[in-house]
Amino acid sequence: MLLRAALVLVALAACGDNLPPKPDAPGAGGLLAELNALPGVTATQTPTDTAGFTYFVLYFTQPVDHDDPTGPTFRQEVSLLHRDTEAPMIVQTSGYWDYYRDSPVELTRLYGANQISIEHRFFAESRPSNPDWTKLTIRQMAADQHAIITALKTIYPAAYITTGGSKGGMTAIYHRRFYPDDVQGTVPYVAPISFGAPDARYAPFLDTIGPPACRQAVRDVALELLMNRRAMVETRAQAQAVDPQDPHSYTRITLRPAVESSIASIEWAFWQYYGVNFCNAVPPANDTDDKLWRFLDLISPVTDNDDDQIAAFDAYYFQAEHQLGYPDAAVPYLEPHLMFGDADYAGALPTAKPAYDGGAAMRDVDDWLQANGSRFVFVYGQWDPWTGGKFELGQATDSLMVTQASGTHGARITRLTETDRDAALAKVTAWTGVTPDVPAPMTARAREHDERMPRVPPAIVRALRPAVSSRP
Repeated sequence: MLLRAALVLVALAACGDNLPPKPDAPGAGGLLAELNALPGVTATQTPTDTAGFTYFVLYFTQPVDHDDPTGPTFRQEVSLLHRDTEAPMIVQTSGYWDYYRDSPVELTRLYGANQISIEHRFFAESRPSNPDWTKLTIRQMAADQHAIITALKTIYPAAYITTGGSKGGMTAIYHRRFYPDDVQGTVPYVAPISFGAPDARYAPFLDTIGPPACRQAVRDVALELLMNRRAMVETRAQAQAVDPQDPHSYTRITLRPAVESSIASIEWAFWQYYGVNFCNAVPPANDTDDKLWRFLDLISPVTDNDDDQIAAFDAYYFQAEHQLGYPDAAVPYLEPHLMFGDADYAGALPTAKPAYDGGAAMRDVDDWLQANGSRFVFVYGQWDPWTGGKFELGQATDSLMVTQASGTHGARITRLTETDRDAALAKVTAWTGVTPDVPAPMTARAREHDERMPRVPPAIVRALRPAVSSRP
């Protein structure tokens, strides 16, 4: 096979997580000085336990509105893992806050690359004071990314590959829509595209996921919790909320609606994060309170709806309502047992509710990709609910779509069949001029960060969609 033939680099940097970085001196003043000399950039070297890299935290001064560069600005956080200025640069977009920081993603490990991880505008540390939410658009974020890549190319001249998982993969695609020639290629993982608010394509797909017996067992647990164990869950969630070691407050979404939304999200969360390998851990619906509570607390925790989590996702809520759209996450078999309505979830959005653009932004991206897209490798999980909204390649050139059999939202290139893995990596090898180090096993730190992929609070999922009673 292509990738078995060589486990060495053919053109640029050496691979492997344990190799040391080259000396920190691309210029006379060293890399830190070079970074701080970039216009509008402040850089700090930061300690890291990630072997083979030097770690820097950068702040780029960005216009709130790229159409008005003389207007207000904000600082956008970017993590940089430096290995070698002659190696490729993997541009990781999280789509949320920069939770990857100094953890190398799959492509970085495979290609012995440098890496930047870009925090999305208006999330976490990258939010202007008194933000103008109308400037939280896919085009404005694409311009942020363009400015960052353009600046770093003066130090790192080799190939650039953009990537990201889920909303991060979506963000990478949007950047290519507006700046198609910034990079040599893009590898979006488990990235959906939604054409409605809500988009009805996901619910029928959810009905096809997983072995039927497992799918039914998960649904039976959700029904049991809503119909017969609701009081038990509320009592335990209340006790959990006042735990002095790990307290949780529920003032934005009060506790009882928070409980209901978490139960209603069990099936989606199970297939998104756990999947078929966890089917044996689904308890029977008549099992003990302890076991049913532990299952809920693992799969779809009530604490995902506390005030801190809701606040962390307010920018996502705005984007979903305005441009991104979202799935119709209705669960018909649970609807007769739901007690709470739209007003109970209104506290999820702290800003004025935006007007939905009718799918215009997403259809523009989709039209561009299918007609003019080039150099994409899409990776999906077969049994990930978000695959119900996967992109279509259309006439995109030099591109590929691969799917991990029975895979979840954690689908990865190295988890594909050997044939699909080699085909995907052959694309990236051609774009970068570098042969990957396969299998490049995932480090414990990288696995931990993968498992911490942001989980949209179930209460926000419920807030995004109207109650059945209020639908047309």
